[in-house]
Amino acid sequence: MKTKLLLIFIFSSLFLFAQDSIKYTEEARLIAFTPLHKIDKVNGIAIGIGMDEIIRNNVSKKTINGLNIDINLIGFLLFCFYDTSKIVNSGDVLQQNGINISLAGFLRNNSHNGINVSLYNYGNKMNGVSVAVIGNVVEEINGVYIGGMSNYAEKGRGVTIGVFNEVKEFKGLQIGIRNKSDNMKGIQIGLWNVNGKRKLPIINWNFKNLKS
Repeated sequence: MKTKLLLIFIFSSLFLFAQDSIKYTEEARLIAFTPLHKIDKVNGIAIGIGMDEIIRNNVSKKTINGLNIDINLIGFLLFCFYDTSKIVNSGDVLQQNGINISLAGFLRNNSHNGINVSLYNYGNKMNGVSVAVIGNVVEEINGVYIGGMSNYAEKGRGVTIGVFNEVKEFKGLQIGIRNKSDNMKGIQIGLWNVNGKRKLPIINWNFKNLKS
């Protein structure tokens, strides 16, 4: 009799715990597969093919806090056949906070706070460190950006390192073979450097306030 009561108690406890877990996962998942479907928030690990921007299902902005691992073949194909810097952001679909590891980083309407490691990366706003074997194309950057071939952004501050670096409005340091900024406050080191004030080989600089 005591054994039966103990078993009933154990199963009841497990049932109640499972219910609590289900209620919690409706709000935030510990583990999820991408693209996120009927899931608005992940606190833990998200893994899959990415492409949340493509398969958005007209839902609210999604958030991943933790580790995100994506294949994202669409992003890589875009890089091969289209100039992604021409894509206009229409508002964030995904906010990533943490570490992202993928073939092609994020799609255009995504923002990231943390560390990115990818073959090629592009997004809306990124704060942190991004290491891309081919390059980074981001609307706004704040931090350290290393691109094997190039780094491109509309606005940013920090450090960009690559063969070609172009940030239209920038505060910080650019290191590469060719560096360009239409409106810059900082230092450029490379074979050819262009800022809003002058064009010089080896090293270029401007320490005055940016043009409004």
